[in-house]
Amino acid sequence: MFRRNLKMKILESKRIILRPWQISDLDDLHEFMSNEQVARLAGFKVKKNKGESLRILKQFIIDSSDSLWAVELKNNNKVIGWVELHEYPNRINKDSKEIGCVLSEKYWGQGLMPEALKEVISYGFNEERLKCIICSHFLNNNRSKRIIEKCGFNYVKVSNEKAYYCLNKHTV
Repeated sequence: MFRRNLKMKILESKRIILRPWQISDLDDLHEFMSNEQVARLAGFKVKKNKGESLRILKQFIIDSSDSLWAVELKNNNKVIGWVELHEYPNRINKDSKEIGCVLSEKYWGQGLMPEALKEVISYGFNEERLKCIICSHFLNNNRSKRIIEKCGFNYVKVSNEKAYYCLNKHTV
């Protein structure tokens, strides 16, 4: 029924596994997609019912690139967010991509997202041979700002209510 992404590399750290999405992830996905605080800071509309979250999950499974990982806790197999490494809109340099992430509010402040991002950053530089990884956050999202700084990104500019950062391979 759903096409499985066989190209996706599974990444792993001490506490988490980054893996392809599965239809069985629906309850976990809906838990944080229906959270108003998560939606506001990440810039998406709250998913009011599981049907809306299911449509998103199907898109993740069917249409996702090989770089949209579910973030799963090793200790209980719960999906707590996602990390994506995708082409940056209007990019000039083909050696750069943008990284983005969402984390369930229940897991904020535990260092899990920096742990996940560091794995994806390593993958981007070492496997995809990127030279630059770009990220951004809404100006009111200080949690994302701290995560971005913990991961070593350098501030570039503010544009359209977002702060932009870049991490170059030679600075890692």
